[in-house]
Amino acid sequence: MSTYPPGASTEDIALDKQVLRSQIRPQRLIARSQRGPAGNAAITRAFSDHLADLFARYSPSSSAEDLQGVTIAAYLPTPAEPPITPALEAAHRAGARILVPVVKPGRKLAWTVWDPEVDHPLNGMGIAEPEGEQYGPEAFTAADLRLVPALAYSRAGRRLGQGGGYYDRLLPQLSETAMLEHSVGIIFAEEILDEIPYDSWDARLERVLSQEGIRTSDS
Repeated sequence: MSTYPPGASTEDIALDKQVLRSQIRPQRLIARSQRGPAGNAAITRAFSDHLADLFARYSPSSSAEDLQGVTIAAYLPTPAEPPITPALEAAHRAGARILVPVVKPGRKLAWTVWDPEVDHPLNGMGIAEPEGEQYGPEAFTAADLRLVPALAYSRAGRRLGQGGGYYDRLLPQLSETAMLEHSVGIIFAEEILDEIPYDSWDARLERVLSQEGIRTSDS
């Protein structure tokens, strides 16, 4: 059942999503260019600082420098996405086990362990995909923390993805606690919007992290 706006058809919502995606994708590239090297470095530092604070919450000693035994299901961003790679590298050095997705047929994701010291081939979408043993969705659901990418989030936590439905298949497998306390959306602050088009099956996250810090959704 479609739920946005009241009375809208599934086709109308799908079209609204496509329009919003077509606006955000070039805006990301334009914003990156306009920020310049210094601005992009500042954005990277902000994400790294906020992610370090987040990771510390899952540390056995409440420190981002000690992540032994912590599994983080993340992703390797493209240049247009929020720059979280340095934070993941720091988490790896601190002992975290970092899982990243590998795209499989049927619009499914497998998960593999990421080592930043190893070069990885790019898939057809230009995303690095580590080679090695692959795990099923249970690796994602069992992680201590999940970082969930998107093109936009609403203030109510509704998520607009890239359109493949990968995470919309995974997130419903999580318990309420896993969603509330162990899953965080990743986005640029300017992409947290008052409202976005969504269907009833689209994921909703309580917490979203941007360069401005963690924001809890409006219930």
